[in-house]
Amino acid sequence: MARRKELQGICNDLLDSFISRYNDLDGYWALGKFQTYLQSSAGQKLTFSLAGTATEKSPFTQTQLYYRQALCRHLAIRKMQSSWVGKANLCVRKHSRTKLKCTLRATTGLGREFTATACVFARPHDPQMELRSGVKHGPSRQKGL
Repeated sequence: MARRKELQGICNDLLDSFISRYNDLDGYWALGKFQTYLQSSAGQKLTFSLAGTATEKSPFTQTQLYYRQALCRHLAIRKMQSSWVGKANLCVRKHSRTKLKCTLRATTGLGREFTATACVFARPHDPQMELRSGVKHGPSRQKGL
């Protein structure tokens, strides 16, 4: 029987996937692209709404859609009802010039909150220094299901 406290494990799993080097966006590491975006824009954070209503418009809709679907897959695998999750957000904040603080927060319909946080070293994306991934298989996290 599924329990709401399993949401903590889902938060941990999704955040681990998000900060992984395999989180690929257009052939490059997604967090490097996020770091570049945050440094070039006036904003200090990116927020991806994974459940509930969207909090703000994101320029990385592919990422938001992938992780929304990933949350649904995790809930289905654990035989949890999607209605148990009232709100879930994945937030990427600029911690420093080379670090990002990533937080995944899920709130149940009953108000209980589960959080996973990681501070990650992420240099800004530089296509002159990075090689684009040419792999057509494997755990690329931004190519949908």
